[in-house]
Amino acid sequence: MVDLLLAGAAVVVLVAVTVVLVRGERRGLVALVALLVLAAGTFAVAVYHRASTGDESDSVLPDLPIAVSSPAAQGLGAAMLHVEVPMGSGDKYPQGAIWLDPPRAGTDAYTGDLSLLCSTPGKTDHDQNCTGGDQRVWTVEPLEKRALVSPATGDPFADPAACDEGNVSYQPGYLELVAGKGYCARIADRVFALRIPSFPADQPLPKALSAEVAVLG
Repeated sequence: MVDLLLAGAAVVVLVAVTVVLVRGERRGLVALVALLVLAAGTFAVAVYHRASTGDESDSVLPDLPIAVSSPAAQGLGAAMLHVEVPMGSGDKYPQGAIWLDPPRAGTDAYTGDLSLLCSTPGKTDHDQNCTGGDQRVWTVEPLEKRALVSPATGDPFADPAACDEGNVSYQPGYLELVAGKGYCARIADRVFALRIPSFPADQPLPKALSAEVAVLG
């Protein structure tokens, strides 16, 4: 708006000077003044066009919605992986392993960040555990001592704070698993959520265990 007023004032002054010069019969300067008037007029038109169409630096932009990152709980679905863990054959205890970074089943039942094992109370290492109608107790253990584990204080797939170190107590030993419950595993400064939705009922021995793993940080 200020540019437009200045341009208009400049045109008025130049026109006044032109009239004075012409009346004073200074013919030699008429052509020069005419060119100045033409240039000023062109400048005024350009400024008017700028003022009417607006400029990004001067115009007032409308309020736009601000993109806000979704809460971590909403993004965990994409991070969650379904891992099918095969149970080792030929062992008295059906067992499988999970690598966490990235989450995947171990190719060796004894090698991984977490070992998943099925046992039957009252049976020894010399007896076949978890066969037929035996009671099946599932446990998770960082057998290779690569990770620490803890029960979550809530559902870590919905609330990552359920695995915060201030809320849980990580340990190197084994934990008994409950179907549908969330557990936490930590490797150095990386945290993972683990859940077994349901335990296999296939007989005579469980062949595989379906696990859900999410990377929390």
